[in-house]
Amino acid sequence: MKLLVVFATCLLLILACGGKTTQQKQADRNLALLQESTADPDFAKGRALVMEEKYAEALPILEKSAAPEALFYRALALQGMGKADDAAGLFAVCIQNNIQPAESLYNIGLIAYEKGDKESAAARMTDVIAKEPDHAGAHYFLAGVAYEKNDMATAETHFRAAAKSSPRNGAAWEGLFYALVSQDKFAEGWELRDKLDLTAGDDLANILLVGEKIGKAAEALALIPAGEMADAVKLQRIVLIAQIQGLAAALAEADKLPKELTAQAGFTVLDRGAEGTLEWLVSKMDDGKVMLTCTAGKEAKPALHELAVTAAGVTVNKKNYPADTFRAAIPGLCKKK
Repeated sequence: MKLLVVFATCLLLILACGGKTTQQKQADRNLALLQESTADPDFAKGRALVMEEKYAEALPILEKSAAPEALFYRALALQGMGKADDAAGLFAVCIQNNIQPAESLYNIGLIAYEKGDKESAAARMTDVIAKEPDHAGAHYFLAGVAYEKNDMATAETHFRAAAKSSPRNGAAWEGLFYALVSQDKFAEGWELRDKLDLTAGDDLANILLVGEKIGKAAEALALIPAGEMADAVKLQRIVLIAQIQGLAAALAEADKLPKELTAQAGFTVLDRGAEGTLEWLVSKMDDGKVMLTCTAGKEAKPALHELAVTAAGVTVNKKNYPADTFRAAIPGLCKKK
């Protein structure tokens, strides 16, 4: 009877282990290693020094430690000291001994990348994700590789996974935003505005541009903080004002811009839009004229119309349009022969 009980107990243990995912087993193993290692003062001190990036101090202390995990931190110390080949060798031993296998693969990938072997680095990152599907660093790396290749769909997938696994990683959200808008997924990009660092001029200017494209001019304008603005934000702000308050208000804002900001282009964009293949642009030229430029398609020659703008309305081709209806009338005006 005793043997039967022992056999039944072992069977239950086997079934319990079999019910765990590989990731759960790995987490349990790492926890056991950590609990074992915390009793080792050399490991605890060496690991702390690595975390403080005091690699040269950490290495001899970790070499005295008997904790299995010390091998991984020795590799990190060597990597931090610029001894890439030695570090890669120790990371490989870590993988063989199932010590932080995913992180070891990840660091081998980084070392390959630093040596200029991008293909090997990408392959290692793919291996990392096979072991740890939610690894934020590997996803971010592969997203960057795809972005460089202009493979925005793949970049989107990996940036999204990186942001999900590491929500505080602002770079992952930023990458996802640009991958989305590069695919003309403007509405999805707009939904990320709270995830972006809008104190950065380029990011703010681009989210304002997205707001313009999807008809969220008022909401976009509200994102602009008080105080000094980047040049790109100043220019984009004028377009938003045109959409909300009309051309006269946009023209007044354009007149406040320093001359050097628009000197190279020779004009300031006041408003713009598109309808089908038609694209139009309202701009203030350096000579003070306000022009409407209509382009029916890529191969079509632009048509130019000079505008007279007042607070009451806009006059073009001797016809006056009320200020609040002129923008809606532009596509029809452009299509007239």
